[in-house]
Amino acid sequence: MGTIISVAIMVVGVIGMIICSKKQKTNPAMQPVSILLFLIVAGAAAYFCVQQMGCNSSASVMESELAFLASRGHAAGVHLQKVAPGKKILVIAEPNYDKSPQTQNMIEMIKKGYGSDNVVVEALVVPGASAENAMPIEELMKAKDFDVVLNKHKDAGIVISLVGLPQNAARMAVFRSKNVPVFFLMSIGMGTGKFVSTQLEKGVVAGVIVPNPKADYEAKAPSDPAKAFAIRFVLVTKENLASFKQFFE
Repeated sequence: MGTIISVAIMVVGVIGMIICSKKQKTNPAMQPVSILLFLIVAGAAAYFCVQQMGCNSSASVMESELAFLASRGHAAGVHLQKVAPGKKILVIAEPNYDKSPQTQNMIEMIKKGYGSDNVVVEALVVPGASAENAMPIEELMKAKDFDVVLNKHKDAGIVISLVGLPQNAARMAVFRSKNVPVFFLMSIGMGTGKFVSTQLEKGVVAGVIVPNPKADYEAKAPSDPAKAFAIRFVLVTKENLASFKQFFE
C-alpha cells in the first residue's frame, strides 16, 4: 500500500512541478510552491526506490536540488560583500528553519559567499501560522511581524529575507527610518512586486533572486555554486531591473 501511495504522490507532484515551473517564469510567488513540491516528490521517489529496487539515485537527485537551492545563498553573500562589506547580517527565516536542511545549507552558503560568520538568524513569528494552517506564511505575515524581528537587531547592516516581504511592507517601521539597512530578498513575495521594484531603484534593496527564464530543470548541479546559480536563477539588481520588469508587475 505504501508503494502505491508513493507512486500517486510522485505523479501528482510531478504534474504540480511542471505547472509551477511554467508559471514561476512570470509569477515568482510560485517558486516556494515548486520547491516544496520537489521535496515531496523526491521523498516519495526515495521511498519507492528503496522499497522496490534498493537504489540511491533519488538521493543523488535530492542532493543536486539542494545544491541548486543553496547556491542562492552563495550568490547573495558574494553580491553583498561587494556592495556592503563588513556588516552584521540578519537573516529572517521561516519558522522551524533549524529543522530544514535546505535553509541550513543556504545560511552556510551566505556565510561562505560573504566571507564572514557575523550572521544571526531569526525565525519570523507570525500569529496564526501553524502546522494546522495550510496557508503559506507569505500570505499571513504582516509588517508588524517584521518590525518585531528588526527591532531585536538594530545593529544589523544587512537584512536577508528568505521569505520575501509582507504585502503591506510599506508600513514596516524600518522603511520610514533614517538608518535603513541594506535588504536582500530570496524572493519577491506575494503582492509586493511594485514596492520591491521601487526599493531596488532607490538602492534600499540590493538584490532580489528570481527564477531564470531559461532555467534547465534537468541539469545536475555543478560543484561551483556560481555555475549552479546561473542555471536556475537570476540576480536582479538596480542595474538590470529593466530587463526583468515582468517579475515585478
